[in-house]
Amino acid sequence: RNMQLFLARRRGPMRTAASRDGRSSEPPPPAPVSQFPLFVAVGAVIPVLPLYGQEFGLSQSSVGLLVSSPSLAKLVFNLPFGRLADTVGRRTLMVGGILLCGLADIGTGLAASLPLLILSRLLLGTGLSASDAGASAWVADATEESPQTRASFLGVQNAMIASAFVLGPTVGGMLADQFGLRSIFFAVAVGATLCALGYAALPELRQASVVEGDDTSFQELLQAPDQQALAGVSVAFYTGTACKIALIPTVAKEAFGATPAEVGQLFSALAALAILGTLAGGRLTDAVGPKNTLSACGAICGLAYFGAAFAVQEHAKEAFLACLAVWALAAAVKSPALQAFAIATAPEDKRGAALSVPKTVGDLSYTVAPFLLGVLDDRLGPQVALLCCAATFIAGSAYFTWRAS
Repeated sequence: RNMQLFLARRRGPMRTAASRDGRSSEPPPPAPVSQFPLFVAVGAVIPVLPLYGQEFGLSQSSVGLLVSSPSLAKLVFNLPFGRLADTVGRRTLMVGGILLCGLADIGTGLAASLPLLILSRLLLGTGLSASDAGASAWVADATEESPQTRASFLGVQNAMIASAFVLGPTVGGMLADQFGLRSIFFAVAVGATLCALGYAALPELRQASVVEGDDTSFQELLQAPDQQALAGVSVAFYTGTACKIALIPTVAKEAFGATPAEVGQLFSALAALAILGTLAGGRLTDAVGPKNTLSACGAICGLAYFGAAFAVQEHAKEAFLACLAVWALAAAVKSPALQAFAIATAPEDKRGAALSVPKTVGDLSYTVAPFLLGVLDDRLGPQVALLCCAATFIAGSAYFTWRAS
């Protein structure tokens, strides 16, 4: 309801093909409603995927490759699909990409060998890349006439996604207990189908325009100072997320004796904090601007990981949990700010391609960071790995503040 009110309060008609012709256009239904069942299902998969990989006899490092394989595909396809979003339209990629994700999860559930499993996960990354390219550009179009409240819209969207991730692990556990691990991937396929139906009902907010010879490279897009700033801060925040997923569970278990159930409760609590953080982040960004919000959140996240490193060294469990809570809130607050800044600085005629830059840099960081943090943890201890993550936050935020306009 809040998102529909937001869209209804826009100043003037939406800049769609219809409104350019002088006809009024109705406010589009909110895309996050379409995404909710999908993200509930995806949240169910996250804690199960490593266990599913073990059924194929994978080592822990191989499980890491399985988890990161969709990001490898996204690295390849983010920019090409971003260009397609500018030429063939947003909705086509949104629907087609999500349906491809559904097929990939069916393939994951039916996979009888490791090569088929990896192939299915790569196919998933391809579908995610297509869908994300269309959805990011669609949201940019939907908020074009009211940039002063864009971040609030994005905050509601991210809060809905975070709430889905709170529900997802519980749903996944119930399905796994009743029907086995493979059933969860079929549930994701159902969620993807529902999401595709919702996407198909959305209006196309910008008329597709075929641009002959539009072969803008990733390097050309990165020549803009704002895109360089986005790349720097994306490295920081994606590295922080990789640290949470790849390192924090092990640290909680080995340093503080946390059980798997307690680790799950910790992640659910962090997801719950993210709901509050994204809602607050949207309003804060609209009030003080995305640059100020991102700079502050990056510094806070860096300090939180510094604190977590010292808490591990001192075996201070309460301090460790408090630092993680601070990080979770600050990282959630930054989400609508990062999206709002990316949309505001993307060239209108190359919006889909430009929005692929922070996603591609983030996917690269998410692919590399778990391995590097694992090496630091194995050889130098978790404190050094956490300090490295903290330093990445400080450096990335400082670079963003310097380069961002």
